[in-house]
Amino acid sequence: MTALAALHECKQALEEREVLAWLRQATRMMWRPNAERYEPSHLFDTPRGVAGLAWENLRERMLADYRSPRAPWRARGVRLTVPHGSLLIHVDDLAVHVIKAPGLRLREPEWARFVWDTSTTRHAAARNAGDGVLPPPPMEGQLAFDFDIPWSGRCPVWRDVFFVWAGDTTGLTAGWLGLPHLGPPRWLAVTPLWRDDMTAAAEATTDDVPRGPAASAFSERDVPEAPVSLKRRPEQATR
Repeated sequence: MTALAALHECKQALEEREVLAWLRQATRMMWRPNAERYEPSHLFDTPRGVAGLAWENLRERMLADYRSPRAPWRARGVRLTVPHGSLLIHVDDLAVHVIKAPGLRLREPEWARFVWDTSTTRHAAARNAGDGVLPPPPMEGQLAFDFDIPWSGRCPVWRDVFFVWAGDTTGLTAGWLGLPHLGPPRWLAVTPLWRDDMTAAAEATTDDVPRGPAASAFSERDVPEAPVSLKRRPEQATR
């Protein structure tokens, strides 16, 4: 078995429970308003700042969906938790960790630059890959996404996967599924899930594909005038 084959098995299990479709829809609905209000030149927003806000928005949106009385997730064996504040999706014994790709763009992330030491949960998930079943690391400067696992008397079982999403300033999104690894390389296998297209977004007639912002930027909108009136003195009120 290869790491990519194992990842595809995880992907199939998530597709059967419609978890990947849920992640795609929630990511798109969360990112559109965040991209619209992103104002680096007027409000001095930063990619790191909007990423932190989006991280909380996505977590709260999915928790609200999960807790809805009409939600089908518990009946499908899906469970949501937030260890250390991070969104974690359990599908039977499979754990899906949700993270954002750095920056505000849709092109392929720089996979070698991901680090897991900044999060206790991610560090533990990456450690679960196990060095004992891996071949020697690739040569320096080489990035490998699919290892042939040599037979060691047992087949490795990966039950921790990372869902990585990205968004650009127009509101478009992309997503990937990957198997993390604690040491080099940072990923054993990565497979794309979706990538929004600007042409498709312009022609879309439903909310399945996000459109670009239709209204003006927040910094270009008129400031509403608050109604102001003088408070009458008590002696005037009794006359």
